[in-house]
Amino acid sequence: MKRAIVIGSSTGGPSALEELFKQLPADLPVPVLIAQHLTGPATVTLVERLNHINTLRVCAAHNNDILEPAHAYVIPGDSHCFLTAPGPRIALLPADDLPKPSVDMGFTSVAEHFGPDTVGVILSGMGSDGTIGAKAVKQLGGVILVQDEATSAIFGMPKRVIESGFFDEIVPLHRIAARLIALTSHLYAK
Repeated sequence: MKRAIVIGSSTGGPSALEELFKQLPADLPVPVLIAQHLTGPATVTLVERLNHINTLRVCAAHNNDILEPAHAYVIPGDSHCFLTAPGPRIALLPADDLPKPSVDMGFTSVAEHFGPDTVGVILSGMGSDGTIGAKAVKQLGGVILVQDEATSAIFGMPKRVIESGFFDEIVPLHRIAARLIALTSHLYAK
């Protein structure tokens, strides 16, 4: 697999994810891993909401799932996630600490596996989760897109990443899908 997208969000994230997924093609040539701060039962609701959009196949992440193109994996709200080889495969750990799932852990693990072929997206949310993960992505040569303030319900997470300097572009929500498509277009079969 040539590239992966990892998305982190919190407050305002489910609506932002819906808007983003409406614009992504069903044949996106990369997998998408989603770390949305949730409680455990809300994972199923988010998966259902995103699947009703009729783009990528969206599922709750499970241990040993192999990342596949044109699939999106929502990390359960009671877990943290990292990737293992071969595969890459999803490995879930019980999460007792907040925030959960950890955006930092998800971004860092994807970056460690995909290196410069990682595209990270920080969407609306409170706090600073994602800042350490964005740093890991950038240090390993990947790309970080950050939702702009005007389209964020809560500008905490995006603002912290911007303040850290570990980002490439600040993008309005309605333009993020186009950027993701552009960053992965070379992977479509010729």
